[in-house]
Amino acid sequence: MKHTRLALSRPVGTVMIFIALGLVGFISARQLSLEYLPDIQFPGLFVQIPYAGSTPEEIEERITRPVEEVLATLSGVKRIESTTTQDQAEIFLEFDWDTDASAGGIEARSKIDAIRDELPADIQRILVFTGSLGDQPILQLRISSERDLSDAYTMLERELKRPIERLPGVSRVELQGVEPREIRILLDSDRVAAYGVDLGALVELLRKSNFAVNAGRITDGGRRLSLRPQGEFRSLDDVRNIAVNGSVRLGDIANVRVTAPERDYGRHLNGTYAIGLAVFKETEANMVDVAERVVEEVERIGEKPMMRGVSLFELENQADGVKTSLADVLRSGLIGALLAIAVLYLFLRQLSTTLIVTLSVPFSLLITLGVMYFSGLTLNILTMMGLMLAVGMLVDNAVVVTESVFKYRQEHPDEPPTQATIKGVRNVGIAVLAGTATSVIVFLPILFGIKAEITIFLSHMAITIVASLVASLIIAQTLVPMLAARVAPPPQSQRSSVMRRLTDLYVRLLDACLRRPWLSLFAIVVIVVSVAIPAKVVTFDMWPEDGQRRLMLHYHVDGVYPVERTEALVNDVEAFLDAHREEFEIRDVYSYFDTVQAQSSILLSPREEAVLSAAEIRKRIEDGLPTLAIAAPSFEQNRQGGSEGFSLQLSGDSMDVLAPLTDELVRALASIDGLTNIRSDVRDGDEEVRIVVDRERAMKFGLSAQTVASSVATAMRGENLREFRGTDGDVDMRLAFRDTDKSDLESLRRLPLFAADGEQISLAAVADLQVVRGARRIKRVDRATAAVISADLRDLTLDEVKPRVESLMAQFDLPPGYKWKFGRGFSRNDETGQIMLVNTLLGIASIFLVMAALFESTLLPMSIITSIVFSIIGVFWFFMLTGTSFSFMATIGILILIGVVVNNGIVLVDHINNLRLEGVPRRQAILDAGRDRLRPILMTVATTVLGLLPLAVGDTQVGGNGPPYYPMARAIIGGLVFSTVTSLLIVPRVYVWFDQLDNWWRMVIRTAFRTARTA
Repeated sequence: MKHTRLALSRPVGTVMIFIALGLVGFISARQLSLEYLPDIQFPGLFVQIPYAGSTPEEIEERITRPVEEVLATLSGVKRIESTTTQDQAEIFLEFDWDTDASAGGIEARSKIDAIRDELPADIQRILVFTGSLGDQPILQLRISSERDLSDAYTMLERELKRPIERLPGVSRVELQGVEPREIRILLDSDRVAAYGVDLGALVELLRKSNFAVNAGRITDGGRRLSLRPQGEFRSLDDVRNIAVNGSVRLGDIANVRVTAPERDYGRHLNGTYAIGLAVFKETEANMVDVAERVVEEVERIGEKPMMRGVSLFELENQADGVKTSLADVLRSGLIGALLAIAVLYLFLRQLSTTLIVTLSVPFSLLITLGVMYFSGLTLNILTMMGLMLAVGMLVDNAVVVTESVFKYRQEHPDEPPTQATIKGVRNVGIAVLAGTATSVIVFLPILFGIKAEITIFLSHMAITIVASLVASLIIAQTLVPMLAARVAPPPQSQRSSVMRRLTDLYVRLLDACLRRPWLSLFAIVVIVVSVAIPAKVVTFDMWPEDGQRRLMLHYHVDGVYPVERTEALVNDVEAFLDAHREEFEIRDVYSYFDTVQAQSSILLSPREEAVLSAAEIRKRIEDGLPTLAIAAPSFEQNRQGGSEGFSLQLSGDSMDVLAPLTDELVRALASIDGLTNIRSDVRDGDEEVRIVVDRERAMKFGLSAQTVASSVATAMRGENLREFRGTDGDVDMRLAFRDTDKSDLESLRRLPLFAADGEQISLAAVADLQVVRGARRIKRVDRATAAVISADLRDLTLDEVKPRVESLMAQFDLPPGYKWKFGRGFSRNDETGQIMLVNTLLGIASIFLVMAALFESTLLPMSIITSIVFSIIGVFWFFMLTGTSFSFMATIGILILIGVVVNNGIVLVDHINNLRLEGVPRRQAILDAGRDRLRPILMTVATTVLGLLPLAVGDTQVGGNGPPYYPMARAIIGGLVFSTVTSLLIVPRVYVWFDQLDNWWRMVIRTAFRTARTA
């Protein structure tokens, strides 16, 4: 009690210390960065190796497999997944959460460099990415116009991109959907053949003709001069005038011009072509400030004459989510705090005492904000969740302390207030310490246990709760007693008061419970068994749909088509949506499409203006969507936490075997009720021309298959050359044939080649051309070829559909070497449930250890632990009565709940022990303790419940568009209320049983020792 004595003896110093801490917290609150999510380094690695103009089979054999093999040797690799297309290889590595992904990226680059000579020599670049949540754009804009913007890169970069990049806090800005112009050298195949130009020699000539090197230094007249030979192109005429074959210039065989690059993708905003703009912020910058500056700048830019007719649309603004979440939490917290203050006043009947207790809330929160600032945390949706949850618990310690102090002063009116206050605090010292320790210790498994995605995220919430509860404990033992000693005790309750009558009723019920042990045991068994009723009714769905006012429609294009064909699909769907815009409450429609995929993001009217729910609108759109010949559009189920939903994976050696198996399984899964929009990621490749080089014929002309392939690649795919350095910066240069010269097979057959003796021949002389169906996209998971089947769930959860699929797969015959397993949605569901269960059990064990150490007993804490069981039973009953699904947010509520519910038992049992130490008989001590502690227990429960009530009845969501808070709030409220009602009667009864067991065990030990001495 030294700190309490010091606070009472130095009141001015105590007040100044807490005012200083409050000022530090207030200043810290203004300095804390506002973020949507904390900047967490994701334990993953993404390797991208572009290799255009090839086939998926060739890229898999020559690039994907070798890179997978070398990356598999990295330490801490949890999963490897790759996707191979005709243009590139993409490899994703997932590490354990305790692995440093940045160090893994460096090691991955070095390992890939070690096998660089085994990869194709014409690979231009290998990209290795590591990322964190802070790398996400904070603002995404879409730009549309009635005029064509596809060639407006220079204007948009100058008028939009660069001004935004110069804003404080902006790290970079990306323009999407429009590319910088390039210099294209388009060869005329007839002229190339007529002049006998060797394509390989031409490429080498162009590369050698555009250079800049440092050739050293010379001394001239005492001056030191650098030698820098200049061979760079200065104008397009320099390019056109290159001699390629005697007097033949490049301009004689090619058209050299500046043009926009070919585009194989597109974006639409409300039916018109759109361009994307993504804004990223600096690491330490305040998200809200940066976003507001960008929005103001965009509005200013939109008023410029050159931007007339250009519409700037805000697709996604993370700052809005943060501001909405902060406003919702503050509003709910303020309402809850006012309700808690009101109920405190009703119990205490004294304004000064109520204000003393209430001081714990602002000072604890301000101290926590200071701790967050100096710990390097940010104010994000997770830390705000922790602050919000702590509000209802911050007055608990102050309530117990003030109640004990004033009761002692009422019973000892002649004792000096200071001494009476110290004794009153001492009477509940162990109780408040144990209560805070149990509330804090449940988070230790999260902070120091298994590192997983869910625990990494929850640790940010846990730190704020722990800091605020520790602060409330210190305040309750220093500032609150110091103020309470200077305030007159509130008047005692009158015999006719509601509280007095409630206390008398409780004591009579408690006495009856103590007198009838067998009846009490029967009631306990009934309560425990009754949990089977709500357990069968409550729906378990760890990651339910989030109900956002944004629908994502995937077209699931079957095959590879020209971008114009996929755009036609998008046009048909957008026309349907536009015709029913008011009926479906559509605000905007944004679409993206390329040669293999298309998707439309449908933004609905805000929730406060909505008439229909998002699910109802989705159903209406699905019923009216036009039929598309080459696509089967379906909506993506937006699940909380980004869960993948239902998916099933087949794996084996060959995609040719997996494809028909997948089709068969899709048909089989259609028989399961509740699975809709069943689809496979296996797609047929597009038709391709396979050039089969006849090696004998090629050898007669002194050519190798590699030489022939290189010439064809240059003609068809083109060659990237060194950049052209102009007055407006570097411009890409590309050599290729005209589209008309590579549009048919006959042009390809006439492609000129040069034999070893200089004789000109055609491609048809050494190769045969075959039109075949190209290879499919090849997906590999953990270095095995895989195919994934996905589906949407209708009125089912993952746990409900799992046994049905297992039963079906037990009857599904797979070839030897092929196997199946559930997808990431199931594994994440199971992993989350298992981790939260383990952390809950560890939390309960930690609570027991704390109480055993404080009470110096291993049996008596067991009576308090029973309140945890009853609290969980109360959660299920409350969920059944309110129709709430058991989700991941509910597990967070239970984790917090188990640290809170034991406080009531601790306060009660601690007082029982103190009375027994004073010589009061056990039964009378229990009755007196129940009478003394009923009011503080009811006050702490009421303040916690009322603090969470606005969240329990509202639809406030994490981050504005994340999972709702109400499952967590309802779990705490339902469990706490049920546990309080039952524990007030059952915990004392169980306390008696364990005390009797303790006495019996002590008697057995004494008898054994006495017998041993006698013998």
